[in-house]
Amino acid sequence: REHLQVLQSANDPASPWMDSAPSWSDLVLRLSDQQTEDERRWKHNALSGRGPANSLAHIRLFDAPAGTEPRVTLFRDTAAWCPYCQKVWLMLEEKRVPYKVEKINMRCYGEKLKWFQEINPGGNIPVVQIDDRILAESTAILYAIEETFPEYKTMMPKEGPHAERVHELVELERALFNHWMKWLVTETTYGDDMMQSFETLLSCVD
Repeated sequence: REHLQVLQSANDPASPWMDSAPSWSDLVLRLSDQQTEDERRWKHNALSGRGPANSLAHIRLFDAPAGTEPRVTLFRDTAAWCPYCQKVWLMLEEKRVPYKVEKINMRCYGEKLKWFQEINPGGNIPVVQIDDRILAESTAILYAIEETFPEYKTMMPKEGPHAERVHELVELERALFNHWMKWLVTETTYGDDMMQSFETLLSCVD
């Protein structure tokens, strides 16, 4: 705006504003002209569900044949910074279970879309649809993915030498979040019970 104002003042201060900025379509063409072959290949892989994980993808196929219809749909935040969406996202990526992505805004970015509230009245994310099932709590989602796709890499064992440790870490993660959130949203003072409670729990973390 300052740049446009300088141009206006230099030519004719009384003239109407003239927006000389390029259009979105012009910017797309310029970007396309300047992209390297590696950048084009990366974008193609991202849009086709291949290659490394990325926040732009709307489908992830990994090594599945072209045309595969994923049984899983992950409803996650548009900005890709919700830690509980990331928790499920990481699980799917590590197990390499094919999935689709639907991006839903967090409440701090506005109202939830009506169609999303129809499948999840609470409006919380993440949500996962596995076949015809709708799941809306991150830890429950992890266990459901593990149970539904046992042929993929085991991440949440119910039996064996690592099962108890995995369960302990899952419970610790939930407790850390709950204590941190209470401390964050409650009016507190430095060194009070809320802070001490959170710091005491942190001592359980390696």
